[in-house]
Amino acid sequence: MLGKKQQLLIDTTQRLLRRDARASIRRIFDKTHPADLAAVISHFDNGRRDVLFHLIERIDERAEVLSEMLHENAAEFLATMPVPEIVELLKAMENDDAADLLARLPEDLSKQVLDAIGRRDAEDLGDLMKYGEDTAGGIMTTDFIALHENLNAQEAIETIRANKDVDMAFYTYVVNDHKQLVGVLSLRKLVIVSPETVLKQIMEPNVVSVRLHTDQEDVARTVARYNLLAIPVVNDNNVLEGIVTVDDVIDVIREEATEDILKMAGAGMELVETGNVTKSVRARFPWLLVSCIGELIGAAVISPFVGQLQTHHYLALFMPIIMAMGGNIGTQSATVIVRGLATGYVDPKRMMPVFWREIRVALALGATYGLIVGGVSFAFSGGDIAYGLSVATSMVLAMCIAVTVGTLLPIILEKLHVDPAVATGPFVTSAVDVLGLLVYFVVSTALISMVQG
Repeated sequence: MLGKKQQLLIDTTQRLLRRDARASIRRIFDKTHPADLAAVISHFDNGRRDVLFHLIERIDERAEVLSEMLHENAAEFLATMPVPEIVELLKAMENDDAADLLARLPEDLSKQVLDAIGRRDAEDLGDLMKYGEDTAGGIMTTDFIALHENLNAQEAIETIRANKDVDMAFYTYVVNDHKQLVGVLSLRKLVIVSPETVLKQIMEPNVVSVRLHTDQEDVARTVARYNLLAIPVVNDNNVLEGIVTVDDVIDVIREEATEDILKMAGAGMELVETGNVTKSVRARFPWLLVSCIGELIGAAVISPFVGQLQTHHYLALFMPIIMAMGGNIGTQSATVIVRGLATGYVDPKRMMPVFWREIRVALALGATYGLIVGGVSFAFSGGDIAYGLSVATSMVLAMCIAVTVGTLLPIILEKLHVDPAVATGPFVTSAVDVLGLLVYFVVSTALISMVQG
């Protein structure tokens, strides 16, 4: 969602565009952060987007604005530009961002850009592009400084000063003669020790690192666990290949969370642009089909009890609430478990304590709402205890069944090496609806027969 500042910038830019006041827009853009500019420019169609983008004077600021856009939108916009301009922009970007955008360009255009970008830059980008985009190698940057373990503090500081254009976090990585990662050193420690101190004497040898093919979600989890600002990426021989900085980790966390939420809702695996109806239909159709089939099974479950509904029509009034309450608590449990699995707080090997906790929650909530809704049912039926007992008992059982499904299904899928996010939404809701209705009618039929003879 756009913030107030970004919305004000968009409104102001629209007014100035209508007056063709480009000089005023340029002055505003000169004082605006690239992240805000990315949000503003992305709001407009391609024609106006091109005009606004080229009102940014410095090439490095244009490159940063592109980097701040959603990569899909940035690549689509980049593809409309001539090859020389694309080359200029990519050279001004961080290597990891440039590689991501280049990988999203049409294949023929990507080849033209690589041919024109220069051998050294093309090799660097090609190296990054060969790794999966969802791996540590795919999101790392190769713009970093590695210092030899035998350098002293003064020599290390001079090396850093000589490479002032390289973006750095607050760590310096130390390597040996074979470029293997052997230690890490904070910049603070580097500047407070005496100039003659050798790096291997003051470095921290126990370095937290990840491999090139480590999944980006595991990278983000490691950075969060150890509260790092950057994490080194090494190959199988422990040779330092690059670093993943915290800004990329934040993007990964946002991307993975978005993907999980969309899958849990049954809306596909990625956000699609508002105007693309075909993509939205294709993403949602399979999951809605699961829901449709589930509800048809629910109709089949109800059919044997049609006579019961005709005789005891009050039962029909409480079907929606039994289904809704079961569906809600089932989805809540599934969401807790899926997120717990993703963050490592839930261990599939120790599922019983988690399951027992969720069942106790369901019993407490089911009893509370069962008494409330059962009392309403009792009143609706003119004081017939059978109706009140049927609804109250069914509410407790339906909520317990829903929690069981919502808790166990993601854990079972995790053990089967299937993404547990797909267990929620349509799967849990459909299963809970069918089982909840079945319990409702079986319980109500039995209780009414017992009480009324």
